Amino acid sequence: MAQRVPIGEMLLAQSRIDAAQLRNALAHQRQWGGRLGQALVGLGYVTEPDLLRAIGQQLGVPFVEIGERYVPPAVLSLVPEKLMRQRRVFPLAIASESRGGPLVVALSQPDNLPFLDEIAFACGMTVKPVLAAERDIDRALARHLDGMPTPAIDLPEPKNGERMELVERPRTPRNQG
Repeated sequence: MAQRVPIGEMLLAQSRIDAAQLRNALAHQRQWGGRLGQALVGLGYVTEPDLLRAIGQQLGVPFVEIGERYVPPAVLSLVPEKLMRQRRVFPLAIASESRGGPLVVALSQPDNLPFLDEIAFACGMTVKPVLAAERDIDRALARHLDGMPTPAIDLPEPKNGERMELVERPRTPRNQG
């Protein structure tokens, strides 16, 4: 099996980050823990989609943005709801005309073989994993399973126990209306 290129080196080779940014992110990771990719995104050096594209390339799986994509109930019903929620996976489509699949499933850990085996066993089909952001999967699950609308704004996740509050901007003559 080929050696995986570390994500920092891959982003550096693709000119997505420079050497100083990589050093800063590695120092941040040493101090605060977590994954290097999280540090790179948290420090504002790369966007989450750019990071996930590189991770997808590293793992040999496509990266998808689910967004507002509609998935037919017939596809959703192939994977038990409990499994979708527990494993944070989202079925997107059947990749071929035949009913035999493969079933395209979005996960944030597309290299997790036990998850893939569990999904394949549950739906009785082969599974083709694609990489998606956890928040994108969560929004798709809420929208399709709970009937929740997609929020109008995408707020960042609080970091290290931070508390976030949504505060309305005071009305001024410039922004009234």
